[in-house]
Amino acid sequence: MFIPAMKIDNATRQLLKDPKKRHAWVIYQLTLQGRSLAQVADGAGVSRQCLYQVFRRTYPRMERVVADAIGLSPAELWPERYDADGLPIRRMGRPKKVSYHDNDKRSPRRRNVKDSRAA
Repeated sequence: MFIPAMKIDNATRQLLKDPKKRHAWVIYQLTLQGRSLAQVADGAGVSRQCLYQVFRRTYPRMERVVADAIGLSPAELWPERYDADGLPIRRMGRPKKVSYHDNDKRSPRRRNVKDSRAA
């Protein structure tokens, strides 16, 4: 089904910054079309659980499916996940852990070691 491109105003842009409101807005837009996320997932050939992951984490392929169903680009729907050129921002791996200096008492290696000066 062809969905014409949608234009969004500043109030909608503000609404799309909040993840919970964005999810509700997407559901509302699909409801206006007489569709559900499950139907969009069936049309894309993926499971609905796979499609729902797009609201919890970065998933460029599913972002494209949802955005196309509404008539927006993924960069308009998820502005925090895309750069100015419309390309996905790749955040790979876990965030780096804070490393402590070896002489620091908070160091994980020294956590269970008794202080030699206390003896």
